Amino acid sequence: MPSRGAIGRKTSLREDKGFTLVELLISMTIFSILMALIFGLFITMLNQSNDNFARTRSVEQARLGISQIDRQVRSGNVILDPSLDGITEAGVPSNYSLRVYTQENGEDKCAQWRVIFDAPADKFGRLEFREWDAGDPSSTTNWSSVANNVEAPAGSFVSGDVTTYPPFWVDTTTATGTIDTKAQNIRITLRMGDPKSDPDAKPASVTSVVTGRNTVFGYSPDYCASIPSV
Repeated sequence: MPSRGAIGRKTSLREDKGFTLVELLISMTIFSILMALIFGLFITMLNQSNDNFARTRSVEQARLGISQIDRQVRSGNVILDPSLDGITEAGVPSNYSLRVYTQENGEDKCAQWRVIFDAPADKFGRLEFREWDAGDPSSTTNWSSVANNVEAPAGSFVSGDVTTYPPFWVDTTTATGTIDTKAQNIRITLRMGDPKSDPDAKPASVTSVVTGRNTVFGYSPDYCASIPSV
């Protein structure tokens, strides 16, 4: 019959032997799965944070451009139909350019805005701006970039779907001061993305309506008809 001391030593040896290989492998597998889940969650949160920051930065650029257009329109007299501008007038398709006759800062001048893509396959374009004396197109400034990372409309135009709106178009659904075929209520829509955001991230759409005073007071749309070379 074994002594009590021998039984104690056997119990001690059994308690000190630690994990078996199978138990160790199971523990490592569980730990690896948990770390992968935590790391994946961290990456997802980081990407979402970057996307939100990129979208906020792009939207601020778009709002800055729209607010500048709005100031020019409020200080001016005529806002022309964007469908009349095309490759010849602005180097871009119809409804991608907007001309305004304005008196911003007390100066009579013409201002032109456009959304341009360097190549048809480019995902991102720019909102650009130039101006010239109303009676002297040769006085035009160079095109200046106001907002980058503007995306093209998502498919053909669908009323009520802001993602399909071109940058500039006459919004006939908005009431005007008088019934006049020359009245111009222009819908401005900029879809802003960011090259640093996730490829699947949807662009943010910023849209607003501006109204030229020719809508109310009947100014001639012939102002700013003379256009500098593109």
